Amino acid sequence: MPRFHFDIHENGRLIPDENGQELSDADDARKEAVLTGASIARDAFIAGSAHHVVVDVREEGAPLLKVSITMQVEKA
Repeated sequence: MPRFHFDIHENGRLIPDENGQELSDADDARKEAVLTGASIARDAFIAGSAHHVVVDVREEGAPLLKVSITMQVEKA
């Protein structure tokens, strides 16, 4: 099974995934990236510690895909 790494960027700060996870394919990695990004974004957005979260997915070290989540609040 291939190993996927999920590096997190939160307001420009990088949190590298050194260990990664073994998943069956790229589609499972995409789903994991969306779930991970949504969970981190929810917590960071509520706390006010970030307004942009990115999950960079690598497969065996090579870039595979990127999930980007941004929150924008506009006052009326």
